[in-house]
Amino acid sequence: MNLAFDTRPECHGKFRFSVRLGRSLALCAVLALAACQSSGVDDTLKVEDASVAPSAAGLETVGSGPVTVGMVANLAGSARASERDYRDGAKLAAEQLGGDQVTLAIYNARSDAADTKRAVDTLVEHGAKIVIGPSQAGLLSALPAGGANPPVMALVSNAVPRRPGVFAFLSDEVDGSIEAAAYAIGAGRRNIVIVHAADADGATLDRLRAGIKAKGGNIIANLPVAANSTDELAGKAAQLPAAEAVVLAPGLKAPGATLAGLRATGALPGNALVLSTPEISPGPAVAGVLMCRVDQFAVGDVTQSFRTKYGRAMTKDAAYGFDAAALAIGIARARGAAGLTAGTLTARSGFRGVLGSFRFTSSGAVERNCSIYRVEGNAFKLQDPAPEGF
Repeated sequence: MNLAFDTRPECHGKFRFSVRLGRSLALCAVLALAACQSSGVDDTLKVEDASVAPSAAGLETVGSGPVTVGMVANLAGSARASERDYRDGAKLAAEQLGGDQVTLAIYNARSDAADTKRAVDTLVEHGAKIVIGPSQAGLLSALPAGGANPPVMALVSNAVPRRPGVFAFLSDEVDGSIEAAAYAIGAGRRNIVIVHAADADGATLDRLRAGIKAKGGNIIANLPVAANSTDELAGKAAQLPAAEAVVLAPGLKAPGATLAGLRATGALPGNALVLSTPEISPGPAVAGVLMCRVDQFAVGDVTQSFRTKYGRAMTKDAAYGFDAAALAIGIARARGAAGLTAGTLTARSGFRGVLGSFRFTSSGAVERNCSIYRVEGNAFKLQDPAPEGF
């Protein structure tokens, strides 16, 4: 039983106990359950990153509380929709949750290291106890390194190198593949074959392999695929009979065709789980494929509030911005400025927000629970809801 901090709007400022839902049920029992249709946040919150009108450079604030939460938004000069959405999601959280206890200070900077450093320095001068952003990997070098500096929740994924005291906040396809593999491993399917594009990035594959091994998986083969030709896939048949699960790695160009070719060899066990990412399109070619998808707790209310305030649909980037600000605000309301530390962020019990449960490791990586979905027909259907905590 763990103490978990909940950042959702209806639960802000409260601590609650939660028991993690076990995922090591006999898989046959899980598969026997009637899968229900469910719309995850991946369906609800799209990501559209286009150019938008820039914002005036400098500082803007939301709220007037004694504890300051800082945010770097690279919206001056050229601006992208993702940056705007991170900022607007954070502003909505500050308005809904900050009350008279927290001030969200946002510095709109240009997308260069010098102005990003100026933004961070300005926020620290204004008393920021934690900083959200930046979102561009190339700008992390502008952040102060550890020590007495405030912790930073950068709006980047685990793939981006970070200094001590900088925490990744976004999850990517590799994280989802690792979590899907963890689901299979928890069901006793430890012998895993990774199928990947022949030209896949080596660092990405290394991260995927390391993550699966850390979850207890045994990678028995790595199969590069170039053209999905019958001869190419038939040549890999000898490595398939021992597979208990197959991971169709991120970046695979035609996962449906690859899966069809693997099945056509006759060597892939019929009960082997096939795992992929939510970026695949559902359809008969990928029937039965399992994937990790971010699910929501209170996404409906928040998306409606966002649309009412900004006149546009909430994106996943806006939800990330909302959760980052909600986390900082929730800690500040519950524990004061003294609670905004790396130690609090790395609490093993983690946190719960619009995008589900998450926590940070001591290395600054983010771990997120997700729901497991199964492709049935032309839809994704919920198979196993995400655990509510860790």
